[in-house]
Amino acid sequence: MDSPARAAAGIVIESRGGDEARGLADVVSGLYQAVFSLPPFSGDDAEFAGQRSYYPVMTERPGFRLTTARAGNERVGFGYGFLLPPDTRWWSGLADPVSGEFAQEDGHRTFALIDFGVLSAWRGHGVGRAIHDELLAGSGARRATLSVQPKAAETQEIYRRWGWRKVSSREMDPPVPAPVFDILVLEAMPVTR
Repeated sequence: MDSPARAAAGIVIESRGGDEARGLADVVSGLYQAVFSLPPFSGDDAEFAGQRSYYPVMTERPGFRLTTARAGNERVGFGYGFLLPPDTRWWSGLADPVSGEFAQEDGHRTFALIDFGVLSAWRGHGVGRAIHDELLAGSGARRATLSVQPKAAETQEIYRRWGWRKVSSREMDPPVPAPVFDILVLEAMPVTR
């Protein structure tokens, strides 16, 4: 583990990278399916198979980080991502292009939050915010980015409350679960205690 576990109201937040994160692939995929099978996402078997396929590969990226929340022996939430490399294409193909300076990456500047979710029974208890803050604070990045479906209005509102702002949108190539995603940025990274 690359960060110590911390408990708050019976919830333990843990972060891992590399082999330890890869070893939790089945747990993470189960959480992903439980979260993203519900509206407004309503994921299907192809999406879930895609996530099971790309997750282990993603754990090998530089700066990969997984943060989970646990209540007793039950994992109740997760978030993961990686540092954008200098040759990233994250900022290309945007509907509203960003400046070259904004898009310039050095392998440490921006953490891309790829997937994030909390089981429905645990929402509204600060679990998601604890995962979010631990994941991003421990990334070593100066800012973060993510993509989110426009139809996920409640999710977008949570991100806005946490300080994220939309910078553009992008049409995605299949097999992603939606044809267009909004691209958000967080420039004031959280600090954990």
